[in-house]
Amino acid sequence: MKKILLLFAALLSVSSLFAQKIIDKPDYGLSNIPGSITKIELTEEATILHFHIEYYPGQWIFIPKESYIQDVNGGDKIFATKTEGIPIGERYTITESGEVNYQLYFPKLDKRVNKVDFGEANEGGNWSIYDIVINEQEAVSLMPKTLQGTWFQTNGSNQWDYGFYPNQAIMDKAVWNYKTVERKKNNYTIVLEKQGKQKTVYAQIDKKDAVKLGEDKEKLALYSKEKVDNPNYKLANDEVYTSNVFKSDSATYSGFVKGYTKRAGMKTAKVYVNNAFTGSQDTYLVEIASDGSFSVKFPINHPQSVYLNLFDKMTAVFVEPGKEIFQVVDNDMVLFMGDCARINTDFKALEKAESYKEYQSLRKRILEMSPEDFKKACLEIRDKQLQALNIIAQKQFISQKALQIKKMDIEFLAFAQIFTYNSYRQFTQKDKATLDEDVKLEASYYDFITKSMLNNEVAVMSKNFSYFISNLAHVEALSDPIVLPAFRNMADMAKTLQENDIVLTNDELEMVEAYRKREKGDLRLLDFNTTNKVKIEAFSKNHKEAYEVLQNKKGQNDVSVGDLATYLNTKKVSLTAEEKELIADYEIIQLSKDELVVKKAFEQKYGKKPEEFGKKYMKDIQNIMSELYSNKSYNKMKEVYGLKDAFFIDAMILQQKTRNLERNFTPYTESELQKIREKIKHPFLSNYIVFENDKMKAQLEANKSKTGYAVNTVKKTTADELFDSMIAKFKGKVIYVDFWATWCGPCMSGIKEIAPLKEDMKDKDVVFLYITGETSPLKTWENSIPNIKGEHYRVSKDEWNYLTQKFNISGIPHYVLVNKNGEVVNPKLGHHSNESLKVILEKQM
Repeated sequence: MKKILLLFAALLSVSSLFAQKIIDKPDYGLSNIPGSITKIELTEEATILHFHIEYYPGQWIFIPKESYIQDVNGGDKIFATKTEGIPIGERYTITESGEVNYQLYFPKLDKRVNKVDFGEANEGGNWSIYDIVINEQEAVSLMPKTLQGTWFQTNGSNQWDYGFYPNQAIMDKAVWNYKTVERKKNNYTIVLEKQGKQKTVYAQIDKKDAVKLGEDKEKLALYSKEKVDNPNYKLANDEVYTSNVFKSDSATYSGFVKGYTKRAGMKTAKVYVNNAFTGSQDTYLVEIASDGSFSVKFPINHPQSVYLNLFDKMTAVFVEPGKEIFQVVDNDMVLFMGDCARINTDFKALEKAESYKEYQSLRKRILEMSPEDFKKACLEIRDKQLQALNIIAQKQFISQKALQIKKMDIEFLAFAQIFTYNSYRQFTQKDKATLDEDVKLEASYYDFITKSMLNNEVAVMSKNFSYFISNLAHVEALSDPIVLPAFRNMADMAKTLQENDIVLTNDELEMVEAYRKREKGDLRLLDFNTTNKVKIEAFSKNHKEAYEVLQNKKGQNDVSVGDLATYLNTKKVSLTAEEKELIADYEIIQLSKDELVVKKAFEQKYGKKPEEFGKKYMKDIQNIMSELYSNKSYNKMKEVYGLKDAFFIDAMILQQKTRNLERNFTPYTESELQKIREKIKHPFLSNYIVFENDKMKAQLEANKSKTGYAVNTVKKTTADELFDSMIAKFKGKVIYVDFWATWCGPCMSGIKEIAPLKEDMKDKDVVFLYITGETSPLKTWENSIPNIKGEHYRVSKDEWNYLTQKFNISGIPHYVLVNKNGEVVNPKLGHHSNESLKVILEKQM
């Protein structure tokens, strides 16, 4: 009997084994989740996917209720039934560890399913994983399993030269197809082909789980799938970068997306290139071929990191002018070939040493910390990360260039954090009813800044360089107090212009002189408005309806105390004692008969010319103010650090001047350019402002022939009907509305990002409508929109106020979705990837 029971128990055990299958570290293709699938369980009741996610502490993730898996060959989506580890359909905040493990449960799969895709079907979810292997079958491939994989040199360099995948091979910075694979015992001859070219690779299976590979049978090198750490490895020409790093040329960034599939609906990616000299960021479109390969070329001025945004994942890649880097984008590892492969591989090995998490935790304690305590904590984090860097370098070989740049990244991140003491305090206090004032930071607080640091040209290669100098440029303790000129009226403006060598025309000089004869009355009114600002605001607020009636009648935003008082008197509205006193004071400062005669004569002769004068010279006044402020800052900084000239100061001046160029859309004159170049001592930077100026001239010339955009005029209508009148001509089409401004960096980045989608949908019933206000300078706007295909409005200040109130706009960019019937279906659409936005727009069609 006992034997029968044991046999029965054994049969139950075998049955259980067959009923449940566990796949550890399953294979899968393209993925955009910030982590991985660690395990799959296949039971009689369910299919269970185990996830390991790494994300920012304090941020949240969300598992939509309609998360699903689906057979890659089609069929119905199978939706999740429950989760373990985190809730479904609720926000989950990532803990301080930055990691979370959880499981998603799905119904049992059909046994015939070999691969599935994972996705999120609702509530804004966009995580996807393709080609998850459920039943591993022998793939039809010329390349035997023993040779498939990524192969690294075993001499301690861990150089990656060969990648053999089931359907493609990676070699010499390119994707190849298999033509033939011949075997004789442990020796293989692999013939690869690409666009009519062929390469032959010889492989010899080694006894120690390694392979000898090469293109010469007699000179094969030993490779392994596992990296071999050897801190004593010697790299030829292993030297740091010197000050000779500037060179204007193009970098080529190529690669291969492992596991690429058209089912992802993704044909493009983007490369973001930061320009340390302008403070701007350029975006370059990357087109992905059907085999997963891509290549893009873009201009740079020195070695630097650029950023690839592929499938909603951002990857940093280091490039150099005139050189090429090739990357395999893989879920499990980052692989590089080409000129910059060594430094990119090393950066990947060092990335765990540098972390922003510890600085984030400081924010929580910022209100309890003095400036010196905060600075000390930041420097301790820096020292801890530098030590972690050295520990990694002791265990494996790391090139000197990689160590040099990564040390600068860590140092400049710490220094930039120290700058933000007061801004962190403000951010932490934002929910309080009252905010504490900023703590005054003395020059001694910034004693970590050194003379050698400010003259270090190599620093431009650090990814945190621009972050550091943008903060440095606004340090009040390192700049002298400045008294800016007062601009009470046109006479003050003219005086400042003349003091800065700006020549006025004879007619303008005559008008200014005539204005001086009537300015006393204007100054009295200005002083009255300044002194009684609070009373005037209360007066207009108490009689809001009357104030708005006068606004509409006059067609302007401001209504004087006198106009409002006269109107209220005709309506026999009773006034408070304080309001009567305000009106009496207003009548006292009114113009005398003689002053009225002078004013009337001036207005009859010059009309709107004073207003035109202000608009004409507004750019010059802005530049003068900027120049005064900057000169004080730069001169004080030189004095504090005992500098005659400094690379960092030259870089700050260059950023300021190129930003003015971009903001004003007006090239500098030869004399203006000469003055700028005299201030910028560094020869490369001095020449670069000329390059940017010439580029602006070329852009303005090219704008003259650009098409694909239209300027619309707002019809005069009531506030309630304003938006409807603006979109009336587009009825029958879906409208994507973008509220933006020329000075808004995120706005411009979003506009660049959406350009490929507009091209893709140019024949569809969709309109891309751009609305900006008067804060976008007219000339800048006119020269920006030829590069923004779509319909455009530039509205008045009042019209902008009406629109921002209608859609409750608190910041830009702000997006609104309107359906084909002219109905607003989403007043706060938010930012979406091009792929996600295309689905939203097509759904409305």
